[in-house]
Amino acid sequence: MKEKIIEALKAKLNRRVWDSWFSTFDVKDIGENLVVFEVGNLFIKDWLEMKYGSLIARTLREVFNRPIEFKIEHAPLQNQPEEDEHEPLVRKRPLVLTPLNPIFTFENFVVGTGNMFAYSACLEAAKHPGKYNPLFLYGGVGLGKTHLLQAIGHYLFKNQPEMRVVYLTSERFLNELIEAIQRGTTQEFRERYRTKIDVLLLDDVQFLIGKNGIQTELFHTFNELYNAGKQIVICSDRDPQMLDGFQDRLISRFQMGVVVKIEKPDIETCFKIAQKMVKLEGAELPEDVLMLVAEKFSDNMRRLKGAIVKLLMYKQIHNEDIDLAKARQILSIEPSTKFTTVEERLFEVLCQFFRVTTEELRGNSRKSNVLIARQMGMYVAKNYLGLSLRKVAEMFNKSHPTVSNAIQRFELNAKSNKSLETILNKLLEQFREKTANQTL
Repeated sequence: MKEKIIEALKAKLNRRVWDSWFSTFDVKDIGENLVVFEVGNLFIKDWLEMKYGSLIARTLREVFNRPIEFKIEHAPLQNQPEEDEHEPLVRKRPLVLTPLNPIFTFENFVVGTGNMFAYSACLEAAKHPGKYNPLFLYGGVGLGKTHLLQAIGHYLFKNQPEMRVVYLTSERFLNELIEAIQRGTTQEFRERYRTKIDVLLLDDVQFLIGKNGIQTELFHTFNELYNAGKQIVICSDRDPQMLDGFQDRLISRFQMGVVVKIEKPDIETCFKIAQKMVKLEGAELPEDVLMLVAEKFSDNMRRLKGAIVKLLMYKQIHNEDIDLAKARQILSIEPSTKFTTVEERLFEVLCQFFRVTTEELRGNSRKSNVLIARQMGMYVAKNYLGLSLRKVAEMFNKSHPTVSNAIQRFELNAKSNKSLETILNKLLEQFREKTANQTL
């Protein structure tokens, strides 16, 4: 039964999650109405209960065909000393003692113009804890704040294992304080976060807006750490000045160090992020598909990742390659059909001149006349209408790389093929007649 429980649970988790959080997870005892699990680390115990408790309960219900209780106990690994109740929860050793996503490292962070300063600031804070203090990161949802925050933790675990590092969300900070008050262990809570750590990585501080009591606790914790030269890194979805409902004294302390905004990434950076995500999954997707995802989900990297995961899942389940048309179908992305008058007339001339349809120009037809018409149309749109590559890509329902390559191929062919140049001139002549009242 023990093996059956483990295998059933393992089947519900991907390998990376299992290796990161369940490497010491085992079944200690199976009773009639209770299953006792065992892990080798106190922080992992708390994390599994919080993050995967419902999954474990559901798995047990499926295995036993009825609801059954469970609990997780902490049992140190062999050759490791038992934890003393007076020792800090974060040990001076490179163990995963705080819930860090194994993917969120500096190596896996894609640097672009919008986040370069934030990346550099976090790397410096990791290399020289206490030098840039406090470090306050802010920016919109899904732009990489949590990734950078946890990357600092990973760096310190690897390069300065003697440092006592804690990463936690503001919500967890609040919940632990409430629990400490209820149990009468407030002093232990304060010692844990004020005297027994070297680096505090606090995420989503905006969660504490309007919570005056916890803000007071955070204020004193901040002061103790700062005065002791301990590194403090805080993340928020807004500028410190926009934290309405926060104590002025806290806001002033957030601003006394380095305040860095993470900007939205440009399309090129989003494309690199999409490439990185696919690589981390050990999979492949065509570049034009990745560019489509980058263009359509550039506002939020979590949505971008969700799109990548959806495409890879479809590819795995159906065992078929994903092209641009299939990607649009899977992600429910409708091709853009809004054209200006001059763009409509370009399509009209192309269709009449080459005897093709708009659907063929914007589709995936490989007929020779369609290919020439498509390449020439892209060339004219870029060089005569002055449209950006993004706009040309939208017109022809293609990606940036596809448009760029098509234009380059046409230019090379036109230089070596005089007849192609003649066709281009005739097309332009007809186009000018159609757009006599417009300036090219």
